Amino acid sequence: MALKKAAPLLIPVIIVIGIILGLGLGVSSKKFKEEVAMPVVAPGSHLYSESAPGVQNPASGNSPAYPNPNRMFVDISKKLRPSIVTIYTSKQISQSELFGDKVPDDETHRRPFKSRGLGSGIVIREDGYLLTNNHVIAGMDEITIRLLDQREFKAKIIGSDPKTDVALLKIDARGLKPALLGNSDLLEIGEWVMAIGSPLNLQSTVTAGIVSAISRNMNILDNSSGDAIQNFIQTDAAVNPGNSGGALVNLKGEVIGINTAIATRSNYYMGYSFAIPINIAKKIVDDLTRFGEIRRGYLGVYIRAVDAVTAKGVGLETPRGVLIYSVQKGRAAERAGLKTGDVILSVNGVEVNQPNELQVAIGTRRPGDKVRIIYWRDGKRLEKAVILFDRDGNIPANSSSLPELKPEKMSLERPVGSIGLRFKSLDKEMQQKNGLQGGVFIEHVESLSDAAEKGLLNGDIVLEIDDVFPATPEEAERILARHGHGDVVKFKLRSRLDNDELFERILFIEVP
Repeated sequence: MALKKAAPLLIPVIIVIGIILGLGLGVSSKKFKEEVAMPVVAPGSHLYSESAPGVQNPASGNSPAYPNPNRMFVDISKKLRPSIVTIYTSKQISQSELFGDKVPDDETHRRPFKSRGLGSGIVIREDGYLLTNNHVIAGMDEITIRLLDQREFKAKIIGSDPKTDVALLKIDARGLKPALLGNSDLLEIGEWVMAIGSPLNLQSTVTAGIVSAISRNMNILDNSSGDAIQNFIQTDAAVNPGNSGGALVNLKGEVIGINTAIATRSNYYMGYSFAIPINIAKKIVDDLTRFGEIRRGYLGVYIRAVDAVTAKGVGLETPRGVLIYSVQKGRAAERAGLKTGDVILSVNGVEVNQPNELQVAIGTRRPGDKVRIIYWRDGKRLEKAVILFDRDGNIPANSSSLPELKPEKMSLERPVGSIGLRFKSLDKEMQQKNGLQGGVFIEHVESLSDAAEKGLLNGDIVLEIDDVFPATPEEAERILARHGHGDVVKFKLRSRLDNDELFERILFIEVP
């Protein structure tokens, strides 16, 4: 899929991929430069609700309805730091590779030396599978992984994709702590996020900021064939060389991006960084482990954004959608009946208003997938079902050269039915004080869980779950086990304020 190249903007800024090299002698495997604007963004954020460690008086401003960002950042750091690794790379090169004909042709200067690089990675399975950036490991002879506990392992490359800058590695280790991978499609501008990695060889560094923008096309990937997927999350969390491949995390403790690049004039952080959405990385991992290659859907069209003149020309009230200015013969778009001059408005119900948004919508699906496209033609809103093909206009037969990583074995989401609670029986004294026969209280609320987010607290007495009194912990768990993903559970609880006053409350929690 071809893009119309944007004209350079007024302020030249280098987009630097975050590899730092040792002793001033090394070189990264690839340089990325682009001119972009660096706007000033006013600070602002919103927080997910999270309960304080104990029940507080709502009037004090410290009740479960009020977030405690300090505690949230601490809990996320404790939870995620063991899942983030440091990656050391090396490559043997000659001085002539660096300096060309300027190097004297003698034995001393012909002697090879090692170029060293640094990056970060994310553990996604307990048996040693890791995510990182392609540019961190591309062309390197040796890759060494250092865990938070300082153990080191040699890594092998399972596969990589320069078109998204994602790579999958494997080390021979067991019992690792995988990170929880979230849903980057739900990310909103203004959310608090944290970046975790090893900038400047400062292992396991944590920084924080907000999501400044989404769906940024930074033109930092090789798009000579028109199929690079450049759809970055922009944040103001401090990121420096060495952060590449590390995690961008939301306030639920979920990885929602892979830190990749910075906007800078100095090769170091100047205010903005960019991350690959984790949903793109999930698709790459699935392809590599199922087929041993990347399988990317193609429409077979050349596209550009709709400006005010184009919108007026095609009869749209406002500029929106993506214009098809050329259709390739024999490809998916032509076979489905799309034509030059059509404006694609949405794919599978998701609006697309920039070329990179359409590339994500199509390129994260496979040949053979069917997509529903809403488009504009001759003043009318029309719809087509389009079967995608590969770049050559074919649908490859299913094959797998590598063992598949079953999704249920990857840390992609919480187990169905788990809302993060542990129950314990009330003792006789507590039963008498509360006028109950039997009964349970919440012994533990998992940090960053949906239960914690909604305000359930350690020590809460459970009066009812779905209008049923649970006499034992086993009964409480059985009631919860009836629910699946998306169901809503009703809790009636008895809690205690700081002045020992008891109050009853009702909460509703959706099963993740």
